[in-house]
Amino acid sequence: MTVFNCYMKITRKNIGMIIMYFGIFIGISIAMLYATKESESENTFMDAKLSAGIVDNDKSEISKYMIEYLSKLHNVEIMEDDTSVLQEKMYYNKEDIIIQIPKGFSDNFLTGGASVSVTQQPGQFSYMYIESQINDFINRMVKYNLAGYAMDECFQKVSDIKESKTSLMDINGNGGQMPDFAYLFQFFPYISIAILGQVLGIIVCSFRKREVKNRIAASAVPLYRQSLESFLAFIVIGVLVWAGFVAMVFALRGDELINNGNMVYYILNSFVVMILSLSIAFLAGTLAKKSEMVNMIITPISLFMSFLGGVFVPLSFLNSTVRKAAKFIPVYWYEEINNKLSEYAEIPKDVIKEVLGGMGIQVLFTIMFIAVTLAISRYQRQEK
Repeated sequence: MTVFNCYMKITRKNIGMIIMYFGIFIGISIAMLYATKESESENTFMDAKLSAGIVDNDKSEISKYMIEYLSKLHNVEIMEDDTSVLQEKMYYNKEDIIIQIPKGFSDNFLTGGASVSVTQQPGQFSYMYIESQINDFINRMVKYNLAGYAMDECFQKVSDIKESKTSLMDINGNGGQMPDFAYLFQFFPYISIAILGQVLGIIVCSFRKREVKNRIAASAVPLYRQSLESFLAFIVIGVLVWAGFVAMVFALRGDELINNGNMVYYILNSFVVMILSLSIAFLAGTLAKKSEMVNMIITPISLFMSFLGGVFVPLSFLNSTVRKAAKFIPVYWYEEINNKLSEYAEIPKDVIKEVLGGMGIQVLFTIMFIAVTLAISRYQRQEK
């Protein structure tokens, strides 16, 4: 087991880097987990309150009603018509928006010509939100007034704002939300490619050095035995990294994962992408002429695949053109499966075919990387 022991020895020398990647991964995963869960919680289905400064130049009954109406929806501050003060409020972000009610607002109210001036900071679009509320107030007041109601009665009906309640339909068993552990699995391709690519890529590159190859060739260990031990070392190191990740998921969200009907598919999908990472590491080690070059190859590959494949940026955020291009990246299919599994508490039989198909595509990518690597190795031998 000379070759195998050599792989393990070099791996132990890089244990610090492995721990560092796992530490970074755990920190990012936990931070993203809680940040995303908070943004997707039911509490986000609430009307947003803006800080609105209002200048009332009309000082009529109608303008006062509108200010009172907006005060129920936003944090309103009555301000004087002083340009320097208004500019200062906007410059220092003390107000999200400035609303100026002009003189004659009430005179044009019933004719449909009433309007207000809305000012906000460049690049913001909150004015569209508050303008729609102002237009809604004006239209409803006019309609009630035309129906014969007095202005105070109109305002009473318009200002009767009922709080809307939103509940997520639990169609597939997840309450409309992605399970916590699914977020952790989402980030696995990056750490898998980064760690295995760095460690095993360096080892493969080291074994390709002329002096090392000559020593191995002169040894009593037959070639098939060397290849077998190298393959075994690859699998053992890959499984150790994969098992460490799975153990971390169980430590953080094991209770949820165990109770989920798709647990086996989550774990199997992560195992497949681990095998894919081994093939990428094999390719990187073959391409690199020096051990220092492995990092220059693996880092761009891991980041490129992670960004376009849906690790760092969810697939739902990518436009159709990018998603079509991303289908040529194996990590895309891993994330597609992960997202599909997260939609169901227990995946139905008709969707299982899609999941297995996505894993099959990852396996095909793995075979392709191995074939390309073997072709490059053969070319390198012939060149020498």
